[in-house]
Amino acid sequence: MKQALIITDVQEDFLGNSDYIVPLCQKYLNTFAEAYDLVILTHWKHQENKNTNTLMLSHPHAKIIEKTTYSAINEEVRGLLENHEIHRVHLAGMDAEATIMATMFHLLDLGYEVQILERLLASYFTRGWEATTIMRHILGDENVLSIGGDRVWL
Repeated sequence: MKQALIITDVQEDFLGNSDYIVPLCQKYLNTFAEAYDLVILTHWKHQENKNTNTLMLSHPHAKIIEKTTYSAINEEVRGLLENHEIHRVHLAGMDAEATIMATMFHLLDLGYEVQILERLLASYFTRGWEATTIMRHILGDENVLSIGGDRVWL
């Protein structure tokens, strides 16, 4: 089964008190990116950063996708998932209570199998534990994976 990794919006202007997520996600990328058929890093473009690249992660095999909505699934991402014949998507990154959940629901609506990398999630509004509780309810405990780094909920 082909898998993709999508890490959302780990960017300088979006971290708040969640800067601990940067080294966790970068370490995961450095260690495991090669195991995925597709790696996508999203960068949320908003009014304050329109002309600035504030993304804090990188990997030579990652596709950098700019987005302007909560969900990471835009036409470009959808095309990449289809072209790479992806069936399962691992989600990680910033804004568990909005971006990750919006992306999770979008992927489920499109028929993808979704798994959350719990230890690679951060929350802009410190609501991550609540978001994870909802994700566990929707996806089942077996699809919220406790891998990828140290505990991140404060």
